[in-house]
Amino acid sequence: VMSHEGTVFTGAELLPVLLNLGFKFGEMDIFHRHLSPTGKGPVLFSMANMVKPGTFDVDHMEQFETHGLSLFMALPCAGTASDNFNLMLHAAEMLSSELNGLVLDGKRQPLTRQTAIEYKQRIVDFERQQALAN
Repeated sequence: VMSHEGTVFTGAELLPVLLNLGFKFGEMDIFHRHLSPTGKGPVLFSMANMVKPGTFDVDHMEQFETHGLSLFMALPCAGTASDNFNLMLHAAEMLSSELNGLVLDGKRQPLTRQTAIEYKQRIVDFERQQALAN
């Protein structure tokens, strides 16, 4: 999720949106979305600062500014990967809407419906291969 040119996301506007979406600050100084929105259970996906070093200083969020946020998930993961991806995509769309940003794909191009479908298919293919391996 990237800010429009000439603008930034501030910590003051970011933090309430993250809390509303169930993100919790944690390991590696980034935000995580756990199986339970209360912050319990395994991590489903995470969010890092797009700007190096990629972390957040949660004690100074009032002064925090960034041009973008990177949401990511690792496979295999707890729960159903396709459901987790849909939850992550929803979080990206909500962040974009609330912060007036843009949802971009892995190549930093606007995320199209087709690219989202391709990502979902890659997850289905991965899950299928995992099932066959077991």
